[in-house]
Amino acid sequence: MIVHVIETVLSLVLLIGVGWWIAGRPWCGKAGTDLFSKFTAKIAIPCYMFYNMLETCGTREELLSLFTSLPVPLFTIFCSLLLALVLVRLCRVEWGRRGVFLNAVTFSNVVIIGFPVVTSLFGEESLPAAMRYYMANTLLFWTLGVYLLRRFGGAGGPQTLGTTLRGILSPSILGMLAGLLVVLLELPVPQFLFSAVTTLKGTTTALAMVFVGCVIRGTDFSRMKLTRDLAVVVLVRLLLFPVFVGVLVAALPIDSLTKQVYFVFATMPAMTQMGIMARETGSDYEFAAVLITVTTILSMAAIPIYMGIVTHFHLFL
Repeated sequence: MIVHVIETVLSLVLLIGVGWWIAGRPWCGKAGTDLFSKFTAKIAIPCYMFYNMLETCGTREELLSLFTSLPVPLFTIFCSLLLALVLVRLCRVEWGRRGVFLNAVTFSNVVIIGFPVVTSLFGEESLPAAMRYYMANTLLFWTLGVYLLRRFGGAGGPQTLGTTLRGILSPSILGMLAGLLVVLLELPVPQFLFSAVTTLKGTTTALAMVFVGCVIRGTDFSRMKLTRDLAVVVLVRLLLFPVFVGVLVAALPIDSLTKQVYFVFATMPAMTQMGIMARETGSDYEFAAVLITVTTILSMAAIPIYMGIVTHFHLFL
């Protein structure tokens, strides 16, 4: 198992390295990075979610089972948020950074990094658990998460319903909802359409990792300083939070694979959407951008370590 984990992570790191190299070529630049970002977020991932919904919920009964299991990941993430609320006071995080701190600790980058890592580690049988966590993660981020960014930011004013709905109804969610309607209404999917979706879905992992590499290449590391707040968030996000989630899911009445999937998601970096919303809500978006980059890089090293611990001590069995 541990050899498979290391090989999986090295494969993803290699793809990130390709993105880093491409971003430095004159024929790529910012326009190329933007293309990777837009294609991944607006085409590849929606196709990925549509395909996953059809494969994991082929019948109405399986679809019902997916939604009736949502309280478990919602409970897991909500408990993590409560822990973060305690830590933000204990660590005396600056007011303008508190919303970023809470979001960085609580919400994981499930789509761009989480899904590729989980499916590479556990195969497509892990998709039902991954889909449930993704729905809970997305719902809570665009409601509680954005509210907290606004609460501790300088934008002021209540969050509008339109902003919330636009966030929740992202292209990836719309792809999932399209698959949900197909299953719910038992609509036949033409073979040519399914083949096209399958092909586009297959590009998700490579494009997502290449995009991450492009972002890392474009980051000005000279501006990054190891502040107390940064050190605290990184330690909590990549050390305390995974341990907390691991203990929590171990006590929950769910199957072993689901426990492992939720645990792996807990080791993921901070959500990329947090950086965008931090800027819109008047929070410290530069701090958010640094956090996203640092946790993305360090999580690649943390994943094999945590999975090695899980394998060696036979956890979640």
